[in-house]
This record gives sequence, structure tokens and C-alpha cells, in this order.
Amino acid sequence: MGCFFLQKQLNIGMEKGRDNGNEPAPVQVPVEDVLDLHCFQPKEAPGLLGEYLHACRHAGIYSVRIIHGKGRGVLRDRVHSIVKKSPLVVTFSEAPLSSGGWGATLVELKERGRFEKDFITALDEGALVMGATLDHTQMGLMALHAGELLAWNRTANLTAITEPREMAEKLFLESLPVSEYVPVAARLLDIGSGGGFPGIPLKLIRPDMDVTLLDGKRKKINFLKYVVRILGLKGVEARQGRAEQFAPKAVGSKALFGVVISKAVGDLDKLLRLSLPLVGPDGVVIAMKGAAMENEIALARATIEREGLQVRKTSYRLPFSGIMRGLVVLERTGKK
Repeated sequence: MGCFFLQKQLNIGMEKGRDNGNEPAPVQVPVEDVLDLHCFQPKEAPGLLGEYLHACRHAGIYSVRIIHGKGRGVLRDRVHSIVKKSPLVVTFSEAPLSSGGWGATLVELKERGRFEKDFITALDEGALVMGATLDHTQMGLMALHAGELLAWNRTANLTAITEPREMAEKLFLESLPVSEYVPVAARLLDIGSGGGFPGIPLKLIRPDMDVTLLDGKRKKINFLKYVVRILGLKGVEARQGRAEQFAPKAVGSKALFGVVISKAVGDLDKLLRLSLPLVGPDGVVIAMKGAAMENEIALARATIEREGLQVRKTSYRLPFSGIMRGLVVLERTGKK
């Protein structure tokens, strides 16, 4: 049925007893309808099992047996806790002895619909064109986000983009190049997040960061709080308000952000006026723009020079439409 690799940077999938101080190599895990957790360390079960369930659905396997043994029930309880919270799981139960299920749990997964299949195919193909890779978990959670976006869109007016390939490209894949400009373990504020863009895709790509999603509309914040909950994201907060009102609360406190980003604020100079009171001494402001970003940089030149900002810019092409996107990265150096 295929296989997938548990990447060493995720710190999961390490073979038992393999701990000699060196960084472990990725482990190849077959995608079948049975997973024996005894091949791995118990502490690795959460990351391993989450990725495995996504991989099974991707392979069209919807009934999975997880072997954990009886023992004292610690590993079984951990498995039950994980699958109970998973948005992929329809039902789960202890496997009966008649099915050879001693010390095992049977898990029934939700079948993938046409939208999800097309969306994940587009994500996979588009990321490859852009020179990036997304794992099964990342793509599965992005698909769940996209599906809920469509469901809520009928009443909350979250996006005008509803076709799966276009959603994958213009809402999710366009965030991939942004992550390399975000420092490790950064506190990131997404101004005008709307349906969660780019904040939620960035969190899925870079789970090390803490993300605050800011939007002025209550319906959108309700949606964001719901999506954060069903995706099981930690270190993500959705807050209602405008950046102008938010800024005084952060000045002079530990609430300053390492990165402020927006694709909703159209004017670069305006984004800087909103963002700079929220950014720490060595912080970064990232503006997601179209290809014609030079004019906006020119119009914001006075603010850039007054604040002593260093400007970096880059352009990239979206994989299907060929549309050019631009990023303007403005860095504070602690000096004016």
C-alpha cells in the first residue's frame, strides 16, 4: 500500500534503543491496515499515530488496527486519547479477540470526499512545483481547514475562492515561501486574518511559532476559534479587534511580537503604521503583495527611513495560474 517517512526533525519514529547522541535518521513506515506501536518508543506514539492516520486516509485505508498491547494500559489509554481528539476518526473500539485483536484498538476513519481528494492532489503537486514538500498531516489539516472554510462561507463570507485547486494555490501554497523569513520560535501576529490566512498555514508549516490571529469581525473570529479547536492547534489564539486598538496594549510589555504579517492590509505604509508599535526591537514586518510592490515601497520610503528599517524583497510564481506574488520583509535592527 506504500509507505511514508517519519522525519527526524519531528523527533518521532526513532527505532527502539537507537540513541547514541547522533541525530536519528528518518524511519520508513509501511502504510497498511495494521500499525504495531511496539516497534517504537511510547513517547513517540502521538506524533507517529497522527501522521499514520493521515497517511492511511491518503492511501484509501479507512479501517485501521492499532496494536498497543494490554500491559498496564498506559499505551492503550494514550492511543484512545489521541484518536478521540482526531478529526479524522469516526469511531474507535477495542478489537475483539475473535479478530486477533488482543491489545489492539480498531479505528474507523472518515472517507475522503471529492473536494478533499482534489484539494490534497493540488497541494501535493503545487508544493512540488514550488520546490517544497508537505507531509500527510500538514495536507490533511489544510484540507480540513479548507472544507470548514467552505461550510462556514455560506454565512460568514470568508472567501470568494471556492474551487479546490484555486483554494490550494491562492490560500495555502502562497504561504510556503513566507516561512523562511520567520525566525525560529517567533511570536507572530497576523493582522486581518479573515479565514486564517496566512497565519494558520504558517503554523502548520512551522509548528515552532506562536500565532495570534487578529480580525475585526466577530463572525470571522468565531470561525477561527472553531478551526483552531478542530485542528488541535496549540499556541494559536484568535482575537477580535483592530490593530490600532490592539497596539497600546502591547507597547512596553512582553506582548510585543517578533513578526507581524498581513495579506489583508493593502497599503504598505499603512501596514507599517499599524505594525511597528507591535513589533519588538529586532522584529520583522512581512507584507504579502502582488508583483508590483516597488511603488508601495517608494510610497512608504519616508516611514522606512525614519524607522531605520532594512528592506528585503522577493518574488515567486504560483504553481498553476502563474501569477506572481511578492514579499516585502522589513526588519528592525534595534537602531534608528
